[in-house]
Amino acid sequence: MRRYLGYFHIVKASFMASIVYPVGTFFTLIGNLVYITVVFFLWHSIYSGADTLHGMTFNQTFIYLTLAGSVLILFKTYTDWALSSRIIDGSIVSDLIKPLDFQVQTFAQSLGFALGNGVLITLPSLLLMVVLFHGSFPLGINLLFFPVSLGLAYMLSFCLDYAVGLTAFYTQSLWGISITKEVIVSLLSGALIPLAFFPEGLQRVLQLLPFRAIYSIPLLIATSSQLQIADYFQLLLVQIAWTIVFLVLTRLFFNRAIRVLVVNGG
Repeated sequence: MRRYLGYFHIVKASFMASIVYPVGTFFTLIGNLVYITVVFFLWHSIYSGADTLHGMTFNQTFIYLTLAGSVLILFKTYTDWALSSRIIDGSIVSDLIKPLDFQVQTFAQSLGFALGNGVLITLPSLLLMVVLFHGSFPLGINLLFFPVSLGLAYMLSFCLDYAVGLTAFYTQSLWGISITKEVIVSLLSGALIPLAFFPEGLQRVLQLLPFRAIYSIPLLIATSSQLQIADYFQLLLVQIAWTIVFLVLTRLFFNRAIRVLVVNGG
């Protein structure tokens, strides 16, 4: 029980830390609103004279991309950078000696920041989207599956950030690796452009990669109320499978990387 309380206190502390910089939060919110505005007018122009493109209406595409931008902020907890910093300065030792699982406590820290982002940025952004641009979410059984899908997507996103952060055991530098990861995930996950707009051959390749489980699948669930229940469960199973794979891989990576830890000083 004490261990679980320890994780809870880590989440609470991270959440409080995420809300102590109101100016930064305000400008992030403004930046996301600008992004939503650009998405609205850009895709409104693209859809000029067309009801649907690649099987998606303008409202579906607008909601999809608006939600993608807001989820991107929700998932942006800088776990990789925080982990890298602790490895490089040696403060990771204080985390390793705690009677807590290291990966779980890192996840708890990330979750606290994500909750702060969600309350202060993601939810207000979606509210402004509905009020200012009259965007509407399809109401149906999809809304029951979306929270589950979003939770799985967050866990997978965390695993990727965590794995990138662990590379600091070997590289002592994270900038290039982290930027490369951000570009790959943004392009191949459907965060910037719905996967339906990609060439069919590339779509088949992307179906085999884990990145669509982070953005494309939860966004597809959120914007599609006409799928069958079996379809929703199939999409969730894809996310569950990739999450399990990455949880196992990050465990193995940590157990190997920790052997090369070197801390100078006393």
